[in-house]
Amino acid sequence: MVISQKNQKKLMMLFLLVMVALIATGCVSYDAAGNPSGWVYEYIGKPTSNLLDFLANLFGGSYGIAIIIVTIITRLLMLPSSIKMTKDSMISQSRMQIAQPEIDAIDKLIAETDDQNEKIRLNNEKMAVYKKYNINMLGGLGGCLPLLIQMPIIAAVYAAIRSSEQIKQATFFNIQLGQKSYLIFILVVGVSFLQAWLMQRNMPQSSNPAAQQTSKTMLLMNPLMLGWITLTTSAGLGIYFLTGAVVMLLQQLYVNQIVRPRIQEMIDEEAKHHDLLKDELPSVHRKDVTPSPQPDRIIPTKKRRRNEGLQNRRQK
Repeated sequence: MVISQKNQKKLMMLFLLVMVALIATGCVSYDAAGNPSGWVYEYIGKPTSNLLDFLANLFGGSYGIAIIIVTIITRLLMLPSSIKMTKDSMISQSRMQIAQPEIDAIDKLIAETDDQNEKIRLNNEKMAVYKKYNINMLGGLGGCLPLLIQMPIIAAVYAAIRSSEQIKQATFFNIQLGQKSYLIFILVVGVSFLQAWLMQRNMPQSSNPAAQQTSKTMLLMNPLMLGWITLTTSAGLGIYFLTGAVVMLLQQLYVNQIVRPRIQEMIDEEAKHHDLLKDELPSVHRKDVTPSPQPDRIIPTKKRRRNEGLQNRRQK
């Protein structure tokens, strides 16, 4: 059975949601009295609860500050892998933009034929295009994987807050940590959407409408999920999400200003290399198919601009 690129992305999104649900429901279990249990609680929840108590005692009983410190520690530990996933996602989408004309040409052939063997052959050819440009098919999941990795820690912090009477009764800026807070909910969603918007704004835009919609959906999943969890739990966990969202916002600013220009230089060099190969090698597609025009790049290469100028002068 042949699975299209669009269906592959849908399957990956479904798999991610199932994994989040399984981890969220299976990390910590509660008995009839509300007492937590499970390996995550034993090995992460209890140490986290003890750490929160220790930090709160250092800051005059402020569990709000304790939760913020634990969140910053968690985010700093995740920072290298989080930046790497974001970088991989940006590289994958930039390479997809360069490969899109060849992929569109193959997709057109797939749509025109009813021969299943031919469809299989063309899909294999499309996979070869992905391999040629070194495109990571899981690169689009970079916006949600950090949340997936955090789920055991989130479950542990929630268990610590739920099982601690001190945290339930504590307040932070007149916000009861053991109860839900609409103010924290609004702040979590607002900061998370701002971070997602900055990520979306600096991602290469594909010429494929379906790919654009998939990218937007993946980026919006994180703030929506964080908002839903914040709204249905206590303000203590909401402070964890809010602090994490602020750290992610600062991380995204760093990626946009420092990491992205370096990625663009690398992609420009790869584009020059592939342009040279296209000039030297014959087309791999059927002669009756006209390849789609090359989509606009974020920063067009100088070689491409010179070639376009020569073509315009020849036409005149």
